[in-house]
Amino acid sequence: MDIKIFMDYATEIVLQVLRKNSQELQKAYQENDNKKIEVLETEIIPKYEKLYLGLTSDEMKKKTPEEIENILKVLEDILEKNNFTKEFIEECQKKREEYKKSSGALVVKRLFEYSIKNLKKNKSKVYDKLNPLLKKEEKLEADLKEAIQYEDEMKISADIVDVREEKRELNDKIALLDLKITSIERDIQNRWKYEIYGTVTQKELEKYMNYKD
Repeated sequence: MDIKIFMDYATEIVLQVLRKNSQELQKAYQENDNKKIEVLETEIIPKYEKLYLGLTSDEMKKKTPEEIENILKVLEDILEKNNFTKEFIEECQKKREEYKKSSGALVVKRLFEYSIKNLKKNKSKVYDKLNPLLKKEEKLEADLKEAIQYEDEMKISADIVDVREEKRELNDKIALLDLKITSIERDIQNRWKYEIYGTVTQKELEKYMNYKD
């Protein structure tokens, strides 16, 4: 089998499984099914994500015909386990090609990029509050070294405590924003979280998403 044909077919299978499991995860969250959420997030989805990344890597292009045959057997088991047919996967491939320039995948990818842009903007606003605090803390520390009266030392020390508490809260906000940014950047890099929508049109997807260009 031609390696490109194989990779397209194989990745479509895994994308459809990931899409199915992503939908099950959303349902589990709606139903507060914590046990199912844990299994999907820690076992099932990571397993298929790893398979997708392997199938789309440059290393896959170096596989021998024998290795390809072995992978196909694994994929056939995955098809059967998920009640997918070969015809269904081929139809998904046709749609993915047909919707290439107007697919839901493009919508979701832009949504991810917009979210990162917005998070970075919020992070910049937090830094606008943090930077003056750092200068204030530095000045208070200098004032404390020069303070002679006990009352002055106590007042400055109290001010330093307040500034450091406010600084800690802002640093916590930055850390949380960094975590969210890193998570979405990883989703973009790994691709599958938006590629699973490559078999629907933008219009179909936008019916269910509050998204603006």
